[in-house]
Amino acid sequence: MELVCRCCGKTFTANYIAKVPYCSKECRKESRRQTCKECGKVYYHSSKSMCCSKECLDKYRNRISIEKRKRVCETCGKEFIMPYMSGKGKRGEVKEGRFCSKKCYGAWLSGQGKPKMCKVYFPICEVCGKTFTARSNRKRFCSRDCRLKYGRISYYEKHEEILKKLREEYEPKPKTKQTCKQCGNSFMGHTTESYCSDICRRKAKQGRKAKRRAEKAGVYYEPVDPLKVFKRDGWRCQLCGKKLKPKHRGTYRDDAPELEHIIPWAQGGEHSYRNTQLACRKCNEEKGSEEMGQLRLFG
Repeated sequence: MELVCRCCGKTFTANYIAKVPYCSKECRKESRRQTCKECGKVYYHSSKSMCCSKECLDKYRNRISIEKRKRVCETCGKEFIMPYMSGKGKRGEVKEGRFCSKKCYGAWLSGQGKPKMCKVYFPICEVCGKTFTARSNRKRFCSRDCRLKYGRISYYEKHEEILKKLREEYEPKPKTKQTCKQCGNSFMGHTTESYCSDICRRKAKQGRKAKRRAEKAGVYYEPVDPLKVFKRDGWRCQLCGKKLKPKHRGTYRDDAPELEHIIPWAQGGEHSYRNTQLACRKCNEEKGSEEMGQLRLFG
């Protein structure tokens, strides 16, 4: 069967019908010869590609994109590149990129083409009475100074009484001589202050708590200072006889000094100096609500 080579045009005989007839391997290879559109290099490729490598393909596409986005400014005549294009602009349906900058667009608006789409108003300033130009008819003041001046005048005129009351309320009042409700000493303070120091305030708080518990249990209550009881007992536990240290007070150690009732409140014991004694934390927990010891005969 006679066929015509697609590469060199020669006629040759073949035993089969080929889709793409070539007379030799050289003609087949020559048919795959291509030239890179970016660098001009000759290369052989089986598929239809525009460039010899991916780098050349990216450069070629970037160059074509820049050429499509090149424009000439209608105001200054300068050639520039558009930053982006819409779909309609790429298809050629809309003309985009007429000006290189906002400045040229503003010059085109003021000099030719569309006029400025705004009105000019001439209101009168409410403070100084001058006539000024504005883009809105709602403008009330010609400058920032007039606006601030109007704000100060209106504020002091409308709220003068409120300011007087606030000054009287928050004005520091003079201190007077007061008596402490805990220790009875006199000190200089305001009428709202009831205690001379934080120590007396804490003692009063502890005393109120003990008083409420005594009233709830229905027993006799007497203000008791724990430090006086500890000094009276010589900082020694009255149940086991162990010497205790003041620095351990308020901790969770077994030898921490605590105020303990000889006859517990659960058994009807009173809260007084003769019914209290010093005990370590361990002995106080072991004793619980049991009655141990005898009331003291002295305060």
